[in-house]
Amino acid sequence: MRAGFVTSWLAIAACHGGAAHRPANATASPAVANLHAFARLYGVLRWFHPSDAAAEIDWDRFAIEGARRVTDAPNTRALRAALTDLIAPFAPTVHLAAAGEPFPDEPALHPPAAATLDVVAWEHKGYGDSAVVSAYASKRRHRDRTAAVSGFPYGALWQDVDATPYRGARVRFRGQLRTSAGARGRLWLRVDRGDATGFSDSMDERPVASKTWTSADIVGNVAADATRIVVGTTMSGGGTVWYDDLELAVQAADGTWTRIELKDPDFEAGDVLASWKPGLASPSTMKLDGWNATLDHDRPRSGAASLRVEAATHVVSDELFADAPRPGETVDIDLGAGLRARVPIALYSKDGHTLGDDPAAARRSQASPPAASPPGYDALAGAADVIVAWNVLEHFWPYWDLVPAADWTAELDTALRDALDDRTVENHLTTLQRLSAAAPDGHARMGCPALTRRAQPPFAVDVIEGQVVVIATTDPAIVRGDIVVSVEGRPAAAQLGDDEALASGSPQYRQVRARRRFGTGPAGSILRLRVRRAGIERDVTVVRDDRTANEPQRPAIERLEDGVYSIDMSRASMAEIDAVMDRLASAPGIVFDLRGYPNGTHNVLSHLLTRPDDSKDWLAVPRIIRPDHGPTSIAGWDKHGWEMPVLEPHIAGRVAFLTGPAAVSYAESVMGLVEHYHLGEIVGSPTAGTNGNIAQIAEPTGCFSVFTGMRVAKSDGSRFHLIGVLPTIPASRTIAGVIAGRDEVLEKALAYMRGLPR
Repeated sequence: MRAGFVTSWLAIAACHGGAAHRPANATASPAVANLHAFARLYGVLRWFHPSDAAAEIDWDRFAIEGARRVTDAPNTRALRAALTDLIAPFAPTVHLAAAGEPFPDEPALHPPAAATLDVVAWEHKGYGDSAVVSAYASKRRHRDRTAAVSGFPYGALWQDVDATPYRGARVRFRGQLRTSAGARGRLWLRVDRGDATGFSDSMDERPVASKTWTSADIVGNVAADATRIVVGTTMSGGGTVWYDDLELAVQAADGTWTRIELKDPDFEAGDVLASWKPGLASPSTMKLDGWNATLDHDRPRSGAASLRVEAATHVVSDELFADAPRPGETVDIDLGAGLRARVPIALYSKDGHTLGDDPAAARRSQASPPAASPPGYDALAGAADVIVAWNVLEHFWPYWDLVPAADWTAELDTALRDALDDRTVENHLTTLQRLSAAAPDGHARMGCPALTRRAQPPFAVDVIEGQVVVIATTDPAIVRGDIVVSVEGRPAAAQLGDDEALASGSPQYRQVRARRRFGTGPAGSILRLRVRRAGIERDVTVVRDDRTANEPQRPAIERLEDGVYSIDMSRASMAEIDAVMDRLASAPGIVFDLRGYPNGTHNVLSHLLTRPDDSKDWLAVPRIIRPDHGPTSIAGWDKHGWEMPVLEPHIAGRVAFLTGPAAVSYAESVMGLVEHYHLGEIVGSPTAGTNGNIAQIAEPTGCFSVFTGMRVAKSDGSRFHLIGVLPTIPASRTIAGVIAGRDEVLEKALAYMRGLPR
């Protein structure tokens, strides 16, 4: 497993210890207090109450219906009645009590001849409901569960065309999609510029989640040096996505669109993989392992067939691990609003049926169609998203002990209040972003169907010497080294600060994410800037048109005049590096650029190691058996490492690795081993401090949130999260260096290579 490749203070009551979980904010509105109570109950029921009846429930539907039914409860008595009525069909062994009131005895927890019965309880290896297939799994003990086959995280298909005839033009990729419940479908369009990427959009923030055929499209620019245009389909998680009527087109000067030929864009040829290739169109991702891509003749959008993509599944029967709650164990939850709940988390089972519940009653409770959503944006459905997202992090995020200052319960109330105030899907996304930022995790991101795509301005910025500085541009109105003073009349620093506030992760990575978002807005819209150039301020107007601005790039593999090599590990492939490995082994020095995301090139470390990599415990997946990340919630960890071998030839010259805050996840796995084994000098600034395989939350409205589901430490066991890999030779850029087109971090590494003063 390649990490990064592609969590509350409940007293676990009388059964076991734990810090007290804070109740809802005493000043919260009645609606927020009611939703808070439902949220606290919902998460424990969904992921820890093991009744067979609960396994029959559509939990996304229940989240929305529950939010609607409890919000207007006028008092504690009415709230208790509403909650009792909600859970009775599938959790009759769960009991509610008012403050000072004892819980009733539950006969199902101490049946006669208990020793002869099975005990059913949830066991989680991380977040097993992740919509991205990964190292995580969940099941109930003594119950089978259907799960996705381990494989490539995305079910993707693609094909490409030569970009040369379309250089300088706009292209559009569009199609029709529909999904089953819980599935998210996307199209993707990428414009390659040799081994670099120009335009790229995979609808990450605006997936399709619709049971009826829905149109989706991507429009982007073809760079003047573009080499190929790649288009495709992609999905992750459970459910099924159907695709039909795909079309790639180029825009003429008069605004009309002309179709560009694709092979079998309507899926009528009879063999999907004869025309569409598996994966994401790079050597390391050309696979469809774990996915089924077939033709479906039922309800195509047009013609006789559509493309059907879904995860391959298998039945998991073996228990995930030996740890489990005690038979009959319960947890007590403070719901706020003067209510408590006692929830069994280990139920007895006889003849394949958990005692005390009725699966048929659960099925009847959702037999009728769900209530129609109100017109426009549905704020209560948005609150259901908050309830699901908050609970997943509460119970499954593995880093809560490293952020003890976080008041996650207060964040629930804040997010619920904001959700009730939201009026658009864009408002809702901001609410989810604010909630996520309170659990600092650089992998955190989210998206929602029907979002308007944000387009990039024709420049990129960095924060240098305390200023927002243009580092790359495609518009002659703005040049490298310009200091951005204001954006639409607002100080640039304030705008960047607002973007940082919605980003999650370490301070250094939040800034990376904010500057990538800086200046974005609706495609084709005008952006007004005030910049300072050579000490003089001037007003500049540009158009957000997704003309990707990249800094000048050296060759992916370059031999300098003195024999020192420079290798960009984000653009060079491992095959290309292997082809020159004999020369690298005898070179006086090599600079490996790891400021970006490696292109499957981590095996180069084996040519630097002098002994096999024996660090086996830095990647850890939690074994979770109780809610609320208390001291007994995690029963243990599944730990591993990469265990890389030594390979010949050995690279014997001086070695330096360039890195910085944009190096995240997989890049940090590589840099972590460089740091641990002292495989070279580390030149630059701290990495992102975000590593581990992601997990994805599929929320009730079709929105999604991503978080890190695996705990990663440094190879010596010390903390990595939010810290990252630190440089041994600090280096940073200057405004003067940007204006001159210098790579000052590389220059510092080359000075080390050549024994020059640094």
